[in-house]
Amino acid sequence: MTIGRTLTLTVAAALVTCVATPALAQTYTAIELGSLGGSGSEAFGINASGQVVGDAYTPRDAAFHAFVTGMNGVGMTDLGTLGGSNSIAYAINAGGQVVGYSNITPEVYHAFITGANSTRMTDLGTLGGTYSLAWGINASGQVVGYASLPSNVGLHHCCQRRRHD
Repeated sequence: MTIGRTLTLTVAAALVTCVATPALAQTYTAIELGSLGGSGSEAFGINASGQVVGDAYTPRDAAFHAFVTGMNGVGMTDLGTLGGSNSIAYAINAGGQVVGYSNITPEVYHAFITGANSTRMTDLGTLGGTYSLAWGINASGQVVGYASLPSNVGLHHCCQRRRHD
């Protein structure tokens, strides 16, 4: 996947704020998110409460796992995997639902979603192929990403809608 991961701080919202209000002096402070016992982590998403999601190396850099922090980036919780060795979280909504992908086997990966407050990772499946990935989630729990068809040729964008049981 990715070699030489380093700590990445997402400041896109801060940059937009600075551009939108150039007359106001803005001060920002980088915070260390930590890791899951390995050499580093990287952040990909943040919600209005300051919960951050991304991935971090496990001890001895054996694998990387999706994580979520508490409010304002404090603390780091390992979200685990769907059975494989690696996972990455890309987005989090206001309810604390996290989306990303996890390996099932070394060659197969599936999109996941967690429950509210980042509980229990659930496999979102594919469109019949061997891989899928979730990039974003809105306040209603709708997920966007891509998945493969049975032929595993090309990427097919998709949207998962919440089931109404």
